[in-house]
Amino acid sequence: MLTKLQLDRRGLVALDLAPGGNSRETWIVTIRDGGELRKLVFRCDPDHWIRAQEMGREIDGLLLAERAGVPAPKLLLSSDDLDIGRPFVMTEYVQGTSISRRILRGEEFADARRTFAADCGRILAKLHSAIDAAKHWPHEDSMCELERHRVNAAYPSPVLAASLHWLNKRRPPPGRLAPVHRDFRLGNLMMTRDGIVAVLDWETCHLSDPYEDLAWLCSRAWRYGSDRPVGGIGEMDELLASYSQHSGESIDMPRLRWWQVFAATRWGLASGARPRASSAGDAMEEGAIARQVCRQEQYVLLELEAAL
Repeated sequence: MLTKLQLDRRGLVALDLAPGGNSRETWIVTIRDGGELRKLVFRCDPDHWIRAQEMGREIDGLLLAERAGVPAPKLLLSSDDLDIGRPFVMTEYVQGTSISRRILRGEEFADARRTFAADCGRILAKLHSAIDAAKHWPHEDSMCELERHRVNAAYPSPVLAASLHWLNKRRPPPGRLAPVHRDFRLGNLMMTRDGIVAVLDWETCHLSDPYEDLAWLCSRAWRYGSDRPVGGIGEMDELLASYSQHSGESIDMPRLRWWQVFAATRWGLASGARPRASSAGDAMEEGAIARQVCRQEQYVLLELEAAL
């Protein structure tokens, strides 16, 4: 791979497995390039869980981000360019942190927190406007995805079943399709004291209603105990005002509330299906995620109450 990038393999200094991440291996590659140390990031599927389609979406998302001016790691090489026996991406290393507790509590992130909601609105508006670059992206009916998660869930949930019924009955008319990230949230945003420097984890991106990203960002699951709706950091009016300003579109609040119920339901069903989705279903982190179903049931009820 280094040869493909016109780098000398003899310059390899270190290969370190990065902490975190429950579905992919992430390696930090340190090389000596022209007398200076340079870091690259290599991400690949583990042996027990190969997902070529998702890695394909990761590649598409990174390429679109660069074209649209959305902050993201620069893609250098991928399994589209070189066959190594498993899907992979290699990107430039982006300095910063995506650790939620540090961003929420660290004094060095105080200024970044003040602009976080507005910055998210601006970045999402830019992503959702990049329609021409995403014409080849797939589109899956959102309710079909929920049904697939329901079938894979480890046990039935009356709360989530009722929410599915509500979503089907109250579904808004079709809106415009746009490229959406679908996991845009604290934890997938690399940040420094200056704000968001990269959007990570594009493996679920596809064409959908832009409100899916807005609702997911504000999901209670990603507030980490805070009462502030935008990632546990910012206020909803700041996010929506920024998004409306940069996208030129007014906000449809009933549509947003439907997608907020959808977001809570989606994570509840997906959490219950996680151990079965992986062929290594006994993985500790997968089991921990599955335990969140009861909390998501509470969140679903709260979102349903707010939407009525």
